[in-house]
Amino acid sequence: MPALLPFVLAGLLAAQQKTPVPETVAIPAGKIKSSEREVELPAFRMGVKELTWTEFNAYFESKDLADGVDAVTRPTRAIAYFGQVGVPSHFLDPTRPVTNLRWHSIIGYCDWLSKKTGAYYRPPTEAEWEYAARAGETGVAPAKPEEAGWVKSNSEARTHEGGEKKANAFGLYDTVGNVWEYCLEFQKGSEFSPVLKGGCWSTPGAEIPYGVRQGVPQAWFDEDPNRPRSVWWLTNKDWSQGLRVAQVADAADQKDRAAAAAKIEVKISSGKEKTLKVDKSSSEWAEVAGEIKNAGDKELVEVEILLYYLNPKGKPHLIDVAGTNKPGQATFTKCWPVLATGNGAEAAKPLKPGETRKFTADIPSSFDTDDDVEREKFAGRATNVRLAK
Repeated sequence: MPALLPFVLAGLLAAQQKTPVPETVAIPAGKIKSSEREVELPAFRMGVKELTWTEFNAYFESKDLADGVDAVTRPTRAIAYFGQVGVPSHFLDPTRPVTNLRWHSIIGYCDWLSKKTGAYYRPPTEAEWEYAARAGETGVAPAKPEEAGWVKSNSEARTHEGGEKKANAFGLYDTVGNVWEYCLEFQKGSEFSPVLKGGCWSTPGAEIPYGVRQGVPQAWFDEDPNRPRSVWWLTNKDWSQGLRVAQVADAADQKDRAAAAAKIEVKISSGKEKTLKVDKSSSEWAEVAGEIKNAGDKELVEVEILLYYLNPKGKPHLIDVAGTNKPGQATFTKCWPVLATGNGAEAAKPLKPGETRKFTADIPSSFDTDDDVEREKFAGRATNVRLAK
């Protein structure tokens, strides 16, 4: 455990000095066939390298509140988890890719970064990721994966600092190997299991074609010794799940986006608790259904919604604060009922002024007491949008 502390403290020092923002590069507009449909992509920006511990720790150790989620409560928890699963200390080197993230951590980071910069960051959709990773390549996989990234044959069983291999034609490093990169879409039938792309340092080079859809294996969840499982961290021994950010709107239209988001009406129609069972594993969630309406005067091609429990005073209950079982557990989610560059054909349709769109999403169950949370009351609001051009 002590061996981890220098790296965590190094990240904290970097965060105190200056907020490090991932370098991005412009990706031109184009078309690509995703797992479910052909997607037309407007120009966007993509992280040149995979997110590092230095960049993530700036959020992780921040004293800022990201939508009420206090990031300061998480570092000690993370250190304890990594100690339990025996992550080698060098995997936490500040310049190496962050690993062991779960969906709520990557969404929390992107939301925090968006607030810090005024731009709009999120994980890339599958179509955005594959288009950027291919950078014009038409083959099933890179012809020489060992030249493009760190895979089983050349990684020496570890992650590497970004930029040591050759960049692709768009200027992106390590889209092959090093760490699996999360996408925005979920694998069906599992708990917050986003699609992972690109392979990692332990993946054979022949097994990482651009189009492969790797979900989060149930074994990665089940290795967590805590119940309920952490929604922030994976505690498996692969140490290979990371993130490359997509920047889908810059700060220039921040005011217009904020004004359009404020005119999105969110109505919750139902909310019920449920148990998800996969193999011999089970976990507790709340399924929330509702509808959004574009009450503004601008056509939108993307709408991001934050959903959460309410407390007895009618205020957002975003994390458990008093529960003896899991204080700090997230009790919120985000969903994209409108997402032009995603896999869903219905979500891909623009939301015109006056139009509505239904949604359904899962929220991690709250383990707080009835004094702190209303278990059958939910609310939501738009946190970001992308305007039609």
